[in-house]
Amino acid sequence: MLKIIDNATNFIVHRKDPSQYKFISAGIETDLKSDQVLLKVDKFALTANNISYALVGEALGYWDFFPIAEEAWGCIPAWGFAEVVRSKKDSLAEGDRIFGFVPMSTHLILQPDAVSQEGFVDASPHRSKFSPLYNQYQLLKHNPLYLPEHEDLWGLFWPLFMSAFVLNEFLNENNFFGAQAILISSASSKTAIGLAFLLSQKRNSQCEVIGLTSSQNLSFVESLGYYSQVLTYDQIQLLPSNLSVVYVDIAGDEDVLSALHYYFQNMRYSCLLGATHRKRRSNLEINSMLPGPHPTFFLAPEEIQKRVQQLGVNSFHKSFGHSWSKFLLSISKWIQIVSGTGKIIVEKTYLDILAGRSKPNQGQVLSLEQVKGFFSRLPE
Repeated sequence: MLKIIDNATNFIVHRKDPSQYKFISAGIETDLKSDQVLLKVDKFALTANNISYALVGEALGYWDFFPIAEEAWGCIPAWGFAEVVRSKKDSLAEGDRIFGFVPMSTHLILQPDAVSQEGFVDASPHRSKFSPLYNQYQLLKHNPLYLPEHEDLWGLFWPLFMSAFVLNEFLNENNFFGAQAILISSASSKTAIGLAFLLSQKRNSQCEVIGLTSSQNLSFVESLGYYSQVLTYDQIQLLPSNLSVVYVDIAGDEDVLSALHYYFQNMRYSCLLGATHRKRRSNLEINSMLPGPHPTFFLAPEEIQKRVQQLGVNSFHKSFGHSWSKFLLSISKWIQIVSGTGKIIVEKTYLDILAGRSKPNQGQVLSLEQVKGFFSRLPE
């Protein structure tokens, strides 16, 4: 009897210092256990959101999704597309294409459970502690919102837009906490763009949507037309200090967060949704001592679960699908998809995003080269 061994290529980073990275090879025994599937990771989106996963990896458990042997290192999760190349699950066939949480790797083994036409849940024991959102995988052949020609946009924006969608619902439900303005940092990021788009759809003259961004991204953010006003971080004092505001912190920048909390005398709500500013990320202990409302993590997976329970799966997806379709039409006018394959392009793109050098009008969709001689047969 023969055992089939794969060599998977993984991109990993140091947990304490994401500027340290390396590629490693790992053997995968493709003589799968019962109910397992082997996936070939076709491509994944690499955005500032992935940097956020790394920066809060210890606090929110992102390093534990795809564990590796080296304890000081970790695999940053990404949203991507994969194909079933070997299956021991009767309801999943080789060739099935899926979308979900994947490692920056060439391969992945999952243990599908609760399989339906819509998708399945990974029941691997180490994943049981995580939110269902991260453990769900979509079977794309049955997804009415999926269009192959928009696949790259799906990978880049779908999970981020979902977070923006439920935050928008949360703010609406709370009547924007009575604020006159919503401030959104890292306004050029894809999550911020999604939220600003949603807020712009029902813009209330009493509640402005103000984007905060760097000087180099100012023109781009203004050109979107989603924000009522766009300011650079050093222009905060152009706003009246008595303005009542909600702050959506996607930058995760301690200096900006502190400046806003001390400047605005009437901050109504402050939430952390990202950490795109790696070098000045927020210190939660210091944040707790700031004036005004306590900065709080907005946990999108929990909010999604709550909305699904309130509305039912069909109603939730119908509402989301309507907004998603409109958003796709809008972003298709300005987004430039940049695709690439192999270690060199993954390395360069990662370093560019880590250093803040990526262009806001571009979306990076990447893959790692598949190791030649994918199947090598070894004696039992």
